[in-house]
Amino acid sequence: MIDFQIKICGVRSEADVHACESAGADCVGLNFYPQSIRYLAPHSAITKSINEAAKDAKIARVGLFVNEPVAAIRRAQDALQLDAVQLHGDETPAAARQLIDAGVAIIRAIRLPTMPQSSEQIQNTILPWVDLPVTLLLDADAGVKFGGGGKQLDWPSIAAWNRDSPRLPGQPDWILAGGLHCDNVADAIRTSGTKRVDVASGVESPKGTKSAELIQKFVAECRQRGVDAER
Repeated sequence: MIDFQIKICGVRSEADVHACESAGADCVGLNFYPQSIRYLAPHSAITKSINEAAKDAKIARVGLFVNEPVAAIRRAQDALQLDAVQLHGDETPAAARQLIDAGVAIIRAIRLPTMPQSSEQIQNTILPWVDLPVTLLLDADAGVKFGGGGKQLDWPSIAAWNRDSPRLPGQPDWILAGGLHCDNVADAIRTSGTKRVDVASGVESPKGTKSAELIQKFVAECRQRGVDAER
């Protein structure tokens, strides 16, 4: 399992990593989904340089995959020695188990509707994963785009689920994603009760290009609500 508080997903340059380091974010996401505007080829020179920059800065590195074969994920993991792999597609628990058995830490994205949901509805969506040692990331369902679309979850529904659904012993805190940005992240933290956040499009200007200023502001807003990424 992987422990971090503030993840900036979809970094695409060493400058992005340095902006995250300067702001105090403690995790970056490398997007290996070819259909994404933030795509990086797992074995490219730029990916290796970004990965090394984050490693040198002691920032956790997460590789995001969508419906890739386990063997391809293993090859990328072996090459980059990532801190965790994020499964953001329709991967099965059996595929995740293969990775876990190989010593790979897993973040499982749970794609939820943006309309209000009952605690039971949310828990039923999560149910196939509760017996696995994975970290849950709650994201808004973006259809075929598989995230990064800036859609926002219903935070009161998440808060009710967090209150009503017991955690397993040793299970890590879940991560909130979906439509977070500098102007709403404080409210998202306060309303949902999350202790960990993940942002992609919310710190970009234009879309697909990270803004050092927005990253700085986003992390500052998180800190004001008690989500502090100390390395």
